Amino acid sequence: MGSKEKDVVRRFYEIIGEGRPEALDEVCASDLVGHAGAGSNLADLKASIASYVAPFPDLAAEVRHLVQEGNLVCVWLSYTATHRAEFAGVPASGRHVKFAAWDLIRVQDGKIVEITQYCDLFTIMGQIGALPTAAPA
Repeated sequence: MGSKEKDVVRRFYEIIGEGRPEALDEVCASDLVGHAGAGSNLADLKASIASYVAPFPDLAAEVRHLVQEGNLVCVWLSYTATHRAEFAGVPASGRHVKFAAWDLIRVQDGKIVEITQYCDLFTIMGQIGALPTAAPA
């Protein structure tokens, strides 16, 4: 079952998958409030997403679950990508990554007005070789 709010949220992830964080104005309010990984406003959100798109140009989001209550949409995602440029000080490794993310998004009048983002950065860093591996027993 669809809803207008869920449609806006799905479009948000399509824009990310297109590698066009600058186009988020299409679905985000200019006075957006961000929390955690989203930064504090729309400019921060665009910069945060750009910081993943640049090193992972094939970044793709698979929306696993969208749960809505009123105008709040909770999203569980799986991202996949290839590490093609420096990320968090780690040079391009060419490694494929897969990591989870959870977002809580508030939609009002057809636009995202508030977003809280969490992604599994620890898993990304391990997969691109930035963390030591466990020693064999």
